[in-house]
Amino acid sequence: MKKLLLSALCAACWTTAAHAQSSVTLYGLLDVGVTALSNQSGHRNIVMDTGVLVPNLFGLRGTEDLGGGVKAIFDLEGQFEMATGASIGNLFGRQAWVGLDSDRLGTLTAGNQYDFMFTSLSAKRLGPEMPFVSLTNLRQGPFDALGKPLAPSGDFDFDRTAGAQRVSNSVKYQSPVIDGLSFGGMYGFGNQAGAFGNQSAYSFGADYQQSTFSIDAAYTMVKYAAINNGNDGIRNFGVGGRIAVLKGWADVLYTNTHNTFTGAAINAFEIGGTYPLMVNTTLALAYEYMKGNDVLENNKAHQVNLTLDYTLSKTTDVYISAAYQHASGDGNTATAWILDTAGPSSSGNQTALRVGMRHFF
Repeated sequence: MKKLLLSALCAACWTTAAHAQSSVTLYGLLDVGVTALSNQSGHRNIVMDTGVLVPNLFGLRGTEDLGGGVKAIFDLEGQFEMATGASIGNLFGRQAWVGLDSDRLGTLTAGNQYDFMFTSLSAKRLGPEMPFVSLTNLRQGPFDALGKPLAPSGDFDFDRTAGAQRVSNSVKYQSPVIDGLSFGGMYGFGNQAGAFGNQSAYSFGADYQQSTFSIDAAYTMVKYAAINNGNDGIRNFGVGGRIAVLKGWADVLYTNTHNTFTGAAINAFEIGGTYPLMVNTTLALAYEYMKGNDVLENNKAHQVNLTLDYTLSKTTDVYISAAYQHASGDGNTATAWILDTAGPSSSGNQTALRVGMRHFF
């Protein structure tokens, strides 16, 4: 009996220790507000919309210490519409991956994951600026003929920096940070019998980050079934960075997007920054220029973005944001369309003005 009691106590202690070395965290982002659009299909519109400054997300993130500086990690993340409570896509359609993290060797994960156009050129490049960059600040315009599938329009988040699409069936490696330098690569399996590369994807990223600046680069190629039967797709690459200026940050970005089948291409340039105006108040400004090639009738767009954010607590803030886009080109297809707004303009101009609230948990 004493032996049984001792064994039970040892088992209980081991279970407690194992539980202490592992954790699961429930987290989420909530954003809701009212947006006024100057032109939606020829009409003014005022809408309640959600998931603009940040997408509405919920997720489960977990880690287990395996010893020797190695951890098992996972993330399951879904997206939903705040106004109705309805899911957007599958339950964990935003992210779903599991892997191993080593202090010395880096991180290896597998599942449905962000590529490096988002992780390097948005999350790492922007760093402390990221919370103040609205989805309306990112790329969309008069480029429907780009031919990007699986999107509300052919140019929705065309350079992938908004993270609107992930790479499914993918294996991803991220190196540890060595003196500020890190790099990574990923491959998305097409799962097509007899055609290994068909409908596949691959992505690479490199980042050099210090306390006062960051230099970041990324490349992603995704082959879609709708483009040349899965043998061609959309290729993206870009380079950018940020630097500390006074009490704030300035940032720059260049991206190139190319349909490898039709030859349609877009060059995008952005310069912006964030600055703390006073206690709890941050101003974010950006200007971007997007230019399509002759396949896209040389369509182009200028856009100016502004966000004024006031922090109520560590997890809650209110904000005002505005975006203005002017589009033009050689043909009659250059209609403005600000990303994540309710619809395109019927002309070359569109303005979005928004008041919203955001909460993290």
